Amino acid sequence: MNKAVALALATALSTASLGGIAFAQTTSSTTPMAADDMITIVEITEDSDSNDATTQIPEEFRNPSSDVTTKAQAEIQADPALMTALEDKSVELENVVAIDTAANGGKIVYVK
Repeated sequence: MNKAVALALATALSTASLGGIAFAQTTSSTTPMAADDMITIVEITEDSDSNDATTQIPEEFRNPSSDVTTKAQAEIQADPALMTALEDKSVELENVVAIDTAANGGKIVYVK
């Protein structure tokens, strides 16, 4: 798992340096956080418990508490751009079980 995390972090850092300057120049506090390419949907299935490194999902997201799920859904409802992006991807709010922020600032939405 550490190798997978290291690879993901290295990838995020290498791509962040390519577009970081332009992104910083065009982003303002009024720009919506959730651009369509900044959202990753992860479907949690029975196979999510596999030991295969390509399907590993952290335990806190595979089996979230009701508090984690409630907070995730509230965060989505509070962000109209994120809500619209999820609706465009046919993700229903009641299927969202957790949400995380990626290294690049994008959102990782875990759905059942």
